[in-house]
Amino acid sequence: MKKFRLYSAAISKPEGIATVKNTVQADSYADVIEYIESNAGWYTAYNGAFKVAYIEEVAE
Repeated sequence: MKKFRLYSAAISKPEGIATVKNTVQADSYADVIEYIESNAGWYTAYNGAFKVAYIEEVAE
């Protein structure tokens, strides 16, 4: 399994601009994209959800 980091679009907050990110494990980019597309572009987890704007593979 490979690790991928998912980032949200920029969010404007009183403290400044922020992004949400989460690391997931999958066999390939295609698996990650398929999951996101099946949720209308959203990544959902037990602690929240966000619209994915960028995906990168994490090198170990």
